[in-house]
Amino acid sequence: MKTQPILTRLASVAACSAFGLLTQCAPTSSGSGSGNPSTASVASPFVNSIGMKFVPVPGTKVLMCTTETSVAQYQLAGRGYPAPFYNQGYNHPAANLKWDDAKAWCDWMSAKEGRKYRLPTSAEWNAAAGGSTYPWGEEWPPATASGLYNYCGQEWRDASPADLAHLKDLWKSNAGKGTKGLITGFKDPYLYTAPVDSGTTNGLGLHNLGGNVWEWCESRALRGGSWADNDKVYVNQRAIVTSPLYDFDNGFRCVIEN
Repeated sequence: MKTQPILTRLASVAACSAFGLLTQCAPTSSGSGSGNPSTASVASPFVNSIGMKFVPVPGTKVLMCTTETSVAQYQLAGRGYPAPFYNQGYNHPAANLKWDDAKAWCDWMSAKEGRKYRLPTSAEWNAAAGGSTYPWGEEWPPATASGLYNYCGQEWRDASPADLAHLKDLWKSNAGKGTKGLITGFKDPYLYTAPVDSGTTNGLGLHNLGGNVWEWCESRALRGGSWADNDKVYVNQRAIVTSPLYDFDNGFRCVIEN
């Protein structure tokens, strides 16, 4: 589900509802990290200067961050943060971002540490995701017992009237038509974004490669689905969005060229 009208209606909410939660507990920044990227492994990731962990992606020449870039990490670049309409904690993924925002952050990080940070290519993202159709395997809908992933499930039945109104706005939009409903038999703890280090990891130790926020790639494509998705077309790990109609569930994770 992707739509633009909700951004216009809720823009005023973004500025006041999220500000208090986005300026706390930012990580400290020093040096260029610990360990050697060339010897990093799933068991022993490379840790950079702001605490981000990176693991090698088989079949590629990159290390991928085990988490999406968080609000606090994004704010370290001094670019400000265009908060989405929903409340977030500092350890939630930076969202409501355009491709240029993600690229600029990677350029800042490259200059800071003297190593090349960038967005993954779609091929690199595919290699990190593995061969299954969905993050948990091949079955649809997923069983809650299959793991913890952040999509649009039965948790919304316990949502407040205000939150339900936001979701209904999505369903009424052009992009939301035909996708009304919640994932059958699936429930996760979060209505909106979840902490970047939450959820079930895949075989490379990557959190939320599926769900939470859509992730920008070098080609300006988005991968992975988000908390707002309930359609198996978009939850599919091979789904690619190239012309998003809104940004409030778009974020990114970075890679290091090794």
